[in-house]
Amino acid sequence: MKEKYLFVSDFDKTLSLEDTGYLLADKIGITPEDFEKKIEQIGRTNLVQLGGELAYLITNDEDFKGKITRSLLEEVGKEAKLKKNVKKMVKILSEGIDNRAFAVFVASAAPKEIISSALAGIIPPGQIFGTNLAFDQNGLVIGLERTGAGDAKVKILDHLKIREKVPRDRIIYVGDGISDIRVMLHVQVYQGYPIAVSASSYLGHIASRTVISDNALAVLIPILKDLMGYSDDEIREFYADLKIPISEWKRAKVEWVDLVD
Repeated sequence: MKEKYLFVSDFDKTLSLEDTGYLLADKIGITPEDFEKKIEQIGRTNLVQLGGELAYLITNDEDFKGKITRSLLEEVGKEAKLKKNVKKMVKILSEGIDNRAFAVFVASAAPKEIISSALAGIIPPGQIFGTNLAFDQNGLVIGLERTGAGDAKVKILDHLKIREKVPRDRIIYVGDGISDIRVMLHVQVYQGYPIAVSASSYLGHIASRTVISDNALAVLIPILKDLMGYSDDEIREFYADLKIPISEWKRAKVEWVDLVD
């Protein structure tokens, strides 16, 4: 019997190359600078959980309210740029590696319509958990049903653990930013395997590994090495067999230090 793992990934800047919130803001005439100011203001007031800022803006901000439709969200998803080989990564994991099986899901604070549109033909909608917005009969956003930010991600992981019958120490979570801290800590406490895909100090000491690449397949390296016991040569051979050889592979130990004199 194959060992089964739960593989859950964030979306924005984890599977995608960009934050889709900026794309949505641009669609309704909001500049990146103004969008960032709005996000910072929400952060200062602690109105919502980290990661839930976009959902709050869509349903409460005067520049967003009445302008966001289901079709606009889907359009943003279609225009979102994904990292290279997201489809291949999902296919490899879904088919399993050696005697390991992987149940693949996405858990993100981004609107589900954006994620589902961006990952159409890659991951089925039933395996995508995002922020659920409420729409009227014309497809206009009229409210928020459920956010996918903060503690919601923890609940999603716990739900999937039971649904997929996977022990806690076989949960893999991949994320990129400060909004992933809560869920990564949750995974770490239960001896799971959190992976960071950005060089941030607040994730570096939580994640089991940090992998920086614009190619989604790179995230398989720590899984192959740490969870499956592959040697470096075996990992290189694995990628060579995929016809996507590793051209450069650097490792660095980074220490984040702040001294007070």
